[in-house]
Amino acid sequence: MVKHSFTVKNMMCAMCVAHVRKAIESLEGVKDVNVNLASNSALIEYDSQKITPQQIKQAVVSAGYDMDTEPLSANSDNCQDEKKKSNGLLRKLFGR
Repeated sequence: MVKHSFTVKNMMCAMCVAHVRKAIESLEGVKDVNVNLASNSALIEYDSQKITPQQIKQAVVSAGYDMDTEPLSANSDNCQDEKKKSNGLLRKLFGR
């Protein structure tokens, strides 16, 4: 199993997040999915012997969205950076 974060494009609301998550979760070889609207990303744990990022992207595109196949990160340090960026965006939006 590998866990990578990918950029997901064209999400605008919580319903978009649900559609993307459902599209990815339905794929054989995907163990876990966490889609984040604020960072426009999906953290996906999957079996690289059963499914590729390109196949995951095809499911996301079929759901009406887009996804980069190049992982944003492959370790928790980069995930923490994404969380910081997300929190910074929220602070800008809400003026805190």
